[in-house]
Amino acid sequence: MSWILYIHILAACAWVGGSIVLFGLGFFLKDKATQEEVYGAIGPFYGYFETVWLLILISTGVLLGKHYELFSLIGETNSALAYYVTTKIALVSALSLATMLHLYIALSTHKKTRSLYQKLISRGGSLAIFVLNLAILWVAMNIRTLL
Repeated sequence: MSWILYIHILAACAWVGGSIVLFGLGFFLKDKATQEEVYGAIGPFYGYFETVWLLILISTGVLLGKHYELFSLIGETNSALAYYVTTKIALVSALSLATMLHLYIALSTHKKTRSLYQKLISRGGSLAIFVLNLAILWVAMNIRTLL
């Protein structure tokens, strides 16, 4: 089972690291033309690359959850481990939804002008992904400590 944990950690590094880089680019590239050029060049590749890592993360997470019998703890209120497992599943679900919305808008409007609504959803999705990643990492560290 240790190789699945290794792949899970590797996927987390790729997923979280990549999202931090893109979030940083959006934050530090102030010139809109430069932002559009950079995101236009790397956006589609990154979207597919990160989707693969997210699917690996979810798949290995399910395998690890089954191996450690963590899914039986969902909804229990009598232990810290049950709390963190339930929280992580909720956060991963929210992250998956934010990612799907963000990718849908990003890929469907690639090299097109976005409406204000599309910009808000896309940027809000990026922010949500960034914050949820940090929260999931914190919860995952707590789970690992308790195992």
